[in-house]
Amino acid sequence: MEKPSHPSFAEALSQFVAVKKNGKKGMEGHQEIGRFIAWFGRERRVSELTPAEVADYAHHVGLGGSESTQKLSPVKGFLGFLKDEGWVETGLAAHLRVPRSRRTTSGRATGSAAASATQLSKEGFERLQEQVESLKGERVGVLEDIKRAMADKDFRENAPLDAAKERQALIEGRIRELETSLASAEILSAKPRKNQQKVAMGTKVTLKDLGSGRKILYTLVDKREADVASGKISTQSPVGQALLERSVGEEIEVTVPKGTVRYKVEKIGA
Repeated sequence: MEKPSHPSFAEALSQFVAVKKNGKKGMEGHQEIGRFIAWFGRERRVSELTPAEVADYAHHVGLGGSESTQKLSPVKGFLGFLKDEGWVETGLAAHLRVPRSRRTTSGRATGSAAASATQLSKEGFERLQEQVESLKGERVGVLEDIKRAMADKDFRENAPLDAAKERQALIEGRIRELETSLASAEILSAKPRKNQQKVAMGTKVTLKDLGSGRKILYTLVDKREADVASGKISTQSPVGQALLERSVGEEIEVTVPKGTVRYKVEKIGA
């Protein structure tokens, strides 16, 4: 089977299944991988998937309770396969974590109500609106898939119908979730607050890496806007949570996938 250079999720899944079969390994958790793919759309290019979207999916699955980590395990394997094949540039599996409350080295609890509120920039709000419209377009397509599958009168083993209905449920759930977020969203002012003393949602903060001495500029945003490449980190990420309510001069120590890092807050604001 020839490998596509820029595969869709459906094509990537076919390659993943083929590799598993050739390696004589079972496709455990294939339903969870199917749900993951249906969430983003089977025809979407895997190269378009962002860390923020992966984290958002993990948050959605995390609402399901104690079995969330088990459900995400096969999806991590699939994301690792995408990275190994060179179809995505970053290790997306590291972002597939169920959010949980954390404590900083000072023993102070983080993940406050302010962090979980839907506070978005104007650009982030508009991006969510675009996602809703895109999902509504997918809704039309999946209804057509259901109609075609319904033409097969043998419903006992109608896999296309089952898959289409599951995808429909995921799309509708995602639309409801996004519309709820948009309805309650607070759009943050683009103007920096004067004399801001503590780090909060929407804050720009300059950090000093105490290990390397390197200066880093981050903007704390809602998880729906997170884009590490642009310096926007989620308030639900380990570093984002540890920074909330911090003041200039304070130090934080955070465990990240690559190990433990220590930062000093050098400046708050632009």
